[in-house]
Formats: sequence, structure tokens, C-alpha cells
Amino acid sequence: MKKIFTLFEDFFSSLFFLVGLGLMFYEVIMRYVFNDPTTWINETASILVVWGILFGLSVALRDHHHISVDIFYAMLPRRIKKAVDIFANLVGIGFCLFLVFAGIELVSHSFQSGQVTMDTRIPYWIYYLIMPISGLLFLVRFIERLIKVIKNQNVEGGHLDGNHTAF
Repeated sequence: MKKIFTLFEDFFSSLFFLVGLGLMFYEVIMRYVFNDPTTWINETASILVVWGILFGLSVALRDHHHISVDIFYAMLPRRIKKAVDIFANLVGIGFCLFLVFAGIELVSHSFQSGQVTMDTRIPYWIYYLIMPISGLLFLVRFIERLIKVIKNQNVEGGHLDGNHTAF
């Protein structure tokens, strides 16, 4: 199950990001080489890149690529480091829960209002679906890290090995 989840994260974050960048490249060629700009590509490409980045939040947490500051953390005793790790992951979980619930509210409001985009006429709620989805993916990774910290397992690149902070 863990491998499927990891593959899902990697595939969709890469797919959305690369397709968005590909569309941007296509638009540059159309605009500056053929002098025939399109109206829908900028909007679509921007949304796809944002989806790729938001899918990538959980990938970055999984692979320990989030920015961390550990100048004071490195000086703390192991017990306090564990408490800091637990606190940091709980804050991350709280943020993810906020992202999920606020995202659901935004999707619901957009669905009920029937708002559509100017260029593509696609309903906004489809674009906003990424918020609760990315929040759930990110939440799973924070819970996974919290469990490792509580069990005193080595969190590669994370707090318990003394290299980085949880987020």
C-alpha cells in the first residue's frame, strides 16, 4: 500500500507539473515564433503547475526536502528534541486539517455558486479540488513522521537523526 501511495504522489506531481510546463513552452512558441497566441493555455498551464506543486508538498516532506532551520535544535538534549519533533509534526497535522476543511469549504462554495473561469469556462470547483487532496496527502506524511518520532524510529533526514527539522 505504501508503494502505491508513493507511486501515486510521484506520478501525479510530476504529470501535472510537466504538462503545465509543456503547455507554457507551447504557448511561448505559438506567441513568439508563430505570432498566434492562445487564450486558454496560460490559465490551464498555471493551474496544472499549481496542482503539480501542491501534489509535491507530500513528496517533499516524504523525501525531506522542506526548508528547515536547526541551529538551536542541534544543541538540544535528545528528550527535548523528541518533544520538539512531536510538536512540529502536530502543528503540521493541524495545518493539513485546516487545508482539508478549508479546501472542502472552498470547493463546496465554488460548486454552489457555479463560477467558471474566463477563458476555458471550466468550473472553479474543479481547480480548487487540489486543496483538500493535497491536504490529505500531506496529512498522511505528517502522521507517518509523527508515528516514527513517537516510536523512536530513525526519521531519515528528520529530527531524530539530528540533521533537519520536521518541516
